[in-house]
Amino acid sequence: MSFVSTRIACALRELAAEMPVSLRVSGECMAPLLASGAMIQVVRRRFYWPGDLMVVHAPDGRLLVHRLLGCYSKGWRWRWLTQADNAIQPDFALPLTHIVGRVVGGDGHAYAIRIPFRHRLWACGRFLRHALRAVREGW
Repeated sequence: MSFVSTRIACALRELAAEMPVSLRVSGECMAPLLASGAMIQVVRRRFYWPGDLMVVHAPDGRLLVHRLLGCYSKGWRWRWLTQADNAIQPDFALPLTHIVGRVVGGDGHAYAIRIPFRHRLWACGRFLRHALRAVREGW
């Protein structure tokens, strides 16, 4: 997507709680579901499920559209783990405050909006693989 400040990401998150926010995709990390240049609509939800396509504000300032793998507790805080469909490794785990919302509409493939069960299973499998690797490495 693009680089945005923390204030703008927070404003987008709050706006997405009230109404769908339209954003333009830049990059091929979620192709063929979301091509570069596609418009998407994002809404903040109360619950997110593995396999959902999420817009997150990354630590480097970029807005990313990646698939949610799962979440885990680290201390007293929950962390959300995402990964691009065309990436080998998951992203950094992020707190809920970095999640703008879920993709609910737009120009992408129908599977970007209505997530098939097999994509949800794929996300759970990736999360489990990452968790097992973390346990083996002494997390």
